[in-house]
Amino acid sequence: MNKKFHYKNQKSVPSQKTGGTMYYLFFNDGEKSFRTCVDSGYRNFHKWERLIKNATRGDIVNGLRVVSKGIIDADSTPSYGGNIYKK
Repeated sequence: MNKKFHYKNQKSVPSQKTGGTMYYLFFNDGEKSFRTCVDSGYRNFHKWERLIKNATRGDIVNGLRVVSKGIIDADSTPSYGGNIYKK
């Protein structure tokens, strides 16, 4: 089963490791909250860049893998699936 996640918000801070920006992204699956961290200096950033720049609250994000309790794999490939607030 491919779970749908709803984008909630994000926070960004300067990255200690790469000198770029570390993005903390927050999601909800309708029951629980999840988060992931994406650093602009790492290779997987290109997968997330469009979402980071364009996501709005309520966007449905597909393609995310949960790796442990409340944590989404930053190597997932997110895709846009609409917005729960826009009908």
